[in-house]
Order: sequence, then C-alpha cells, then structure tokens
Amino acid sequence: MAHSRAVNREKHPTIPQLAWTIDELCAAANCSRSYYEKEKRGGRGARETYFGRVIRVTPEDGRAWIADRRR
Repeated sequence: MAHSRAVNREKHPTIPQLAWTIDELCAAANCSRSYYEKEKRGGRGARETYFGRVIRVTPEDGRAWIADRRR
C-alpha cells in the first residue's frame, strides 16, 4: 500500500530531502511561480529532473539558479 509524502516524512524524519518541487524552489528563492515559469520559457530556468511526470530540482541546481538570479 502506498503512503503519502506526509506519512513517509513522519516515519522517516531524518532522511534528507534530495529534490525540491518547483513550488518549494520558488519558496526558497522567495519568488512567484509565474516568475519561475517566465524565466523557464526564456531558457533561464533551473535544471529540472523528471521522475515520470513529476518535476524536481536538486538542491544544488536550485541554489545555482538562485545564485544566478542575484544582481
């Protein structure tokens, strides 16, 4: 039987998160989802990893994307 992400996090709280959702990346970067999508359409989005239909961004790629946004 499959468990939800919340149940898995409760059962295994010490396992580090290996990838962020796009919404989690935007929260970490303090930007809107629409800003991220605009950057992505312009070829300036973070490097994305696909797990089937699910899109994730590794913390390293997310941090690199955030660093590239600094002026």
